[in-house]
Amino acid sequence: MDAKMSTDASRQKGVWRQTRALFYKNCLVKWRTKKSSVQEILLPLFFLFWLILLSMMYPNKKYDEVPDSDLYSVDHSSISEFVVGYTPVNNVTRKIMHKMSAEYFTEGITTEEFLSEQEMQEATFRSPRNFVGVIFQDSMSYQLRFPPTKVPVSAIHVESRASCPNPSKICEAETYWRYGFTALQICIDAAIIQLKTNHSVLEELEQTKAVMMGESAILEIDNFPRAIILIYLVVAFSPFGYYLAIHIVAEKEKKLKQFLMIMGLHDTAFWLSWVLLYTSLIFVMSLLMSIIATFSSLFPKSSCVVIFLLFFLYGISSVFFAFMLTPLFKKSKHVGTVEFLSTLAFGIVGLTIFLVEDIPKSFVWLISPLCQCTFLIGVAQVMHLEDYEGGVNFSNLTYGPYPLIIAILLLALDSVLYLLLAVYLDQVIPGEYGLRRDFFFFLKPSFWSKRTKNYKELYESNINGNLDFNEIIEAVSSEFQGKEAIRINSVQKSFVKKGETVEALKNLSFDIYEGQITALLGHSGTGKTTLMNILCGLCPPSDGFASIYGYRVSEIDEMLDARKITGICQQIDVCFDVLTVEENLSIVAAVKGIPPNYVIQEVQKILLDLDMQPIKDNQAKKLSGGQKRKLSIGIAILGDPKVLLLDEPTAGMDPCSRHTVWNLLKNRKANHVTVLSTHFMDEADILAGMFN
Repeated sequence: MDAKMSTDASRQKGVWRQTRALFYKNCLVKWRTKKSSVQEILLPLFFLFWLILLSMMYPNKKYDEVPDSDLYSVDHSSISEFVVGYTPVNNVTRKIMHKMSAEYFTEGITTEEFLSEQEMQEATFRSPRNFVGVIFQDSMSYQLRFPPTKVPVSAIHVESRASCPNPSKICEAETYWRYGFTALQICIDAAIIQLKTNHSVLEELEQTKAVMMGESAILEIDNFPRAIILIYLVVAFSPFGYYLAIHIVAEKEKKLKQFLMIMGLHDTAFWLSWVLLYTSLIFVMSLLMSIIATFSSLFPKSSCVVIFLLFFLYGISSVFFAFMLTPLFKKSKHVGTVEFLSTLAFGIVGLTIFLVEDIPKSFVWLISPLCQCTFLIGVAQVMHLEDYEGGVNFSNLTYGPYPLIIAILLLALDSVLYLLLAVYLDQVIPGEYGLRRDFFFFLKPSFWSKRTKNYKELYESNINGNLDFNEIIEAVSSEFQGKEAIRINSVQKSFVKKGETVEALKNLSFDIYEGQITALLGHSGTGKTTLMNILCGLCPPSDGFASIYGYRVSEIDEMLDARKITGICQQIDVCFDVLTVEENLSIVAAVKGIPPNYVIQEVQKILLDLDMQPIKDNQAKKLSGGQKRKLSIGIAILGDPKVLLLDEPTAGMDPCSRHTVWNLLKNRKANHVTVLSTHFMDEADILAGMFN
């Protein structure tokens, strides 16, 4: 029996070889789905050019140092055109206003009396441009009310005085001095002082010097366009993750991934093929974007290499973030939307950190596992260094409140974390098909040290205590003793459907022997496909066990070994629609480990045996139902596997094609194990030596 467990030494199922085959397949799929591929490549460039345009439209305003400057003497003529109203009216206020208008202005100035503040307010509405109000609080204090155009907009100075291009021109900083506010204040103050002290101080007040304070060189930054640039850079790489997630989940949705797994594909090769493809795309795109960004107005002072490193690591982490999401979804139309919205949402979180200055640094590093936030903080640091340190380079990676070196390291760590989580979640999250591991499988010693249990002992222990085995199965000829290839013992399988438990298989036990074609005959719903799925490792039995040459089909690690000697044709045709017949066969041949020197020969033999030479260059999606069925059989028998599991292999075929398949199966009967399910009694009668 141990000899039967050995496989052909010429089989080379190395992970790297499978990776290359799937990488080639992924490239072909990309090439033949040009619309999505072009969008995937052009959208990041579109975002980048849009950001460059935005940075050119809203550049930072830089002002040189402004020295202190003396203002000119107060000019009374600036208020001679005003009508000055005052309230309340009494002897003291009359004397103040009379002295101010008659003695301090040679041509006089028009004054008006108002009994109340309300009357003064109404007069303001009648002549809003040249009316000035004086409201006396007492004989020593008062308020001035000037037209809005004659005073600064805000009492708090918010604009830089450096924005004044020429000291001779009007600046907001000198509005009080130029438009009469200070002149009127000096005159009223002088009148009050003279009435109180009988001493004129007007000349002294007029000689008061005013200095407009200078400013050091400043940089005015508009946060709005900067925020737009940051959030757009975050989503610039999202098309890669969006389409990648859709591709992977679509393959899972069409059962393509599980199809490759039951053909012997290593899980590592599956992930590695996508990693290589998208790493290549991200590398080229990051290089192109970093060159454009550093030779344009976006990051003109920064090192192209550092910007490339930041873009590349974020692109990789965003792709691996999409990897991590794929095990969580069963529908491709959902995963792409969630990937984009997640990127946008986490980018907004990072943007909030950028805009709100008082957020604790501990919180910032706490959310570092979100690559979008880390990247946005990194880009914000690049902008800071562009503004104040002459751009980012290797010498100042440790500068600033959030050093860029930390952002780069965190992006690398995020990439590793996402990839590990993607592989882990794919192993443990239940799916429609395939075996799943326990949540803590990596903590079990059996995961690290593989050991196949003795299936004979398991088989006999399951029989003990049950009915006598001779009572439940038909006795077999002595010539088959010791040739048991597939052993099925007390297998049960139940499903929950619409709240009710449905038993597909109930206490099923029998053996399948080497050198025989065994037919599973029965009408629809009798559990033929369920049994085939159990033997393929697509679903575990609810109870009992089954083994193929000693490898238990319910154990993932043992099933991986069983698949090395097994060819499978499922009830549903599973193939890559955009690949040709020959390409489908070549890809699966490499996955099965057929030596490279024999792949072409093996593929041509299959095409010839199944009469598929005329359609070898046709894409699978253009084949008829019968032609797809022949392709599925051809994939199953590639490499001449020891065990062949065929689920209704000739369904949908014309009579001629059915006879072609029958002859092929009969010719490879010796030293092989063939199990087929069928509805047709004639097919079972022609092919099978045993019926179940």
